[in-house]
This record gives sequence, C-alpha cells and structure tokens, in this order.
Amino acid sequence: MVERNARKRSAQEIIEDIRKKIPHIEGATIEFVDMGGEMFGGGGGPPINVKIFGKDLSLLKRISEQIASQIKDVKGIKDIDTSLRHGKPELQIRIDKEKAALFGLTVYQIGQEVRTATQGRTASRFREMGEEVDILVEFRNEDVKDIKDIENIPIVTPLGKCILLKQVAEIVLTEGPVRIEREEQNRKVSVTANIEHRDLGSVVRDIAKEIEPIKKTFPSGYSIEFGGEYEQMKETFITLGIAFILAIVLIYMVMTAQFESFVHPFVIMFTMPLAAVGVIWALFITHKAVSMPALMGVIILAGIVVNNAIVFIDYTNRLRKKGLEMCEALVLAGKTRLRPILITAFTTILGMLPMALSRSQGSEMRSPMAIVVMGGLFVSTLLTLIVIPLIYTIFDDLAQKIRVRTKKVIHGDEGKNRV
Repeated sequence: MVERNARKRSAQEIIEDIRKKIPHIEGATIEFVDMGGEMFGGGGGPPINVKIFGKDLSLLKRISEQIASQIKDVKGIKDIDTSLRHGKPELQIRIDKEKAALFGLTVYQIGQEVRTATQGRTASRFREMGEEVDILVEFRNEDVKDIKDIENIPIVTPLGKCILLKQVAEIVLTEGPVRIEREEQNRKVSVTANIEHRDLGSVVRDIAKEIEPIKKTFPSGYSIEFGGEYEQMKETFITLGIAFILAIVLIYMVMTAQFESFVHPFVIMFTMPLAAVGVIWALFITHKAVSMPALMGVIILAGIVVNNAIVFIDYTNRLRKKGLEMCEALVLAGKTRLRPILITAFTTILGMLPMALSRSQGSEMRSPMAIVVMGGLFVSTLLTLIVIPLIYTIFDDLAQKIRVRTKKVIHGDEGKNRV
C-alpha cells in the first residue's frame, strides 16, 4: 500500500473491502497479516492463537475443529484456521505384529525392507582417484508407483522364505499433518484468527467463555492456552506494571529527600489516582484500547502529574514557615500558584495535541501515548487545586495528633521515672 499520509482509508478498511470482493474459491485459504505487529515486537502472526496441547494428533485435530466451529460466531472474529486442517496425503503401513511374528519378522526388519524398496539402500562405495561415490540399490520408479506395487514388495524372512508385504501389513491411504508442532516437548495444535473493530482483550474473554464447555470434556493430559499477541500483551503489561511501580517508588524517594518528610510526598502521590480518572476518560472518549503505547504514556504521566502538587505543597510549606496558619497558607498558595500551574499544564497538553491528532505513519504508536498524557494531566491539574488541599489538611491534622500523643507518652514515661 501507499504511505499512510497519501491515502484516506485505514489498512483495516482496505482489508474489509478486499475481503468482500474476493470470490469463494474451493480449497483456497486467504489470510490477511498485519505486519505492524512485527514492527512493534510481535511475530507478525494472527492476533488470536488458541494452543491445544495433548498426545494424540487425531484427537487434537478433532478438538481444534470443535473450537474453530464454536468461536466462529464471536463478534469481531475473522479468518479462523487450524494448523492441522490441511494435511498431506500419505500411505500408512499398519503391520500386524502377530502375523509378522509367525514368519519370524520384526517391525524394524519389515520397515528396512520397505525403505530399501522405496528410498534405496547404500550397498557399497565406488572409489576412484581418492573420491568415494555411494552405490544405491533401489526399486525402479515404475515398480513402486501405486498401492498395489507397495503391497507386493517382497520381504525375505530369517528362514529365507520370500513373502509379500500385504501378507503381514495393511496399507491405507490417508492424510497426515504437514508438520507436527511442539512446545515445551508437548504436541500442539493451534486455532488462529484475526480480529476487527474490537480490542484483543475482550475478544479473548468471549472466546474463553465459548470454549469453556469444550474444556470440561477434555481427557486427562490435554489443555488449552492463549498465545499469539494476547500472550505478548500479558507479558508487556507485567513488564510495564513493574516499571510503573518502580517509577512510583523512585518519585516518592526523591520527594522525601526534597521535603525531608514522609507525609507531604505521600500527599503529593494522590495526584496519580486523580490522573487515572483522566486517563480512563480520555481513552473512553477517543475509543482507544489499553495498549502498550497507552501504558508507556501512563509511566510518563507519573513523572509529570506530581509537578503541580510539588509546586503547590512547597509554596504552602514556605508560607507556614513565615507564620501563616494552615488554611491561610493553602488559600494563598492556591491563588499565587494557580497561574504557573495552569500555564505549565496547558503548555504540555497543547504540545501533545499534534501527536494525539496525527494520522501519519506510526501514529498508532504515538497517538494513544499522547492521549493518555493529555487526559491524565488535564483532569489531574483541575482536581489538584481542589483535592490536594483537602488531603493536605487531613494528613497534617493526623500528623499533628500523632505528635501530641507521642509527646504525652514520652513525658508520661519521664514523669513516672522521676517519681
């Protein structure tokens, strides 16, 4: 496709238009792959990947077909496929061990004879001028061109008698898997699908509800896991969650050193829940899902939203040191620092606006991040001027009461010692 800024339709809209125009072709499989997932650390595969683990391939195939049929009506699901749906034709030689034992033959011996007939066996090596060439003994192609020829492959018994393969084995034409997938040494079959007009998390939840009755019928040793982009999303959320917690701890430690207090930094940290209100509101209004770029915006926001509260609390403490009462100091700090707080917040919000409204290439990564920062900072700034003074008053009164009680306990102990 042409560059994003040179077209009016999104990739998803173009895919839907192409899907409608493609006629039904018997036996053909048509897939649409989002290469953007590969750019952002994904594998470039379908977003939905239901992994089924077990031992028996035929049972795994039946379960995968049941799941594919069960989830086809889930809203937003497209291009459902299974990794074992398309097999390759193969001949299976099913040896009757009892009959083979009567002729003194083992499965290995019969297998070696069949292999020699169909693939050949190295009988010797031809040496000339220091070079070796394998001498391969095998049947002619016209001698093993159909099932009848395979059935009539001669097998020599240990007693020197020659029998035919069909006397000790049954030959069946069937389909076998194109490939056998394994994960952590377990056989695996995958049911994959694409999604449209819905977020990945809600689709996976609906799929989990649909396949729950099927899971209850599983025999022992069979299980289901969700892989693909959903698995990567969970790992990303865990990593970013740890990073967010670490950011909060570091911010609190820095503010504790700055204010030389444990209470005032704790009051400032209340700006983060206020910012969370703005984040949820912004994502809801813009119809954006919680994604990796959005969570990165939350981590960035954690370091920005505390600035307004730091300015407010720091100036309040300065006024109180000059002799003003707490309520007077809070009111005066609000009046004096209102303009700097609003200017700082709105310059950041306006600076993020072009990124949030961008529709150029890569905007899928930048836009959610900017929207999160803008929404969180806007709501946090407005609520900081109302909520933070209230929380400051509550915690300051609480700290004052604790100090008074502590002094009473200490002086009471000293009085007893003097008596």
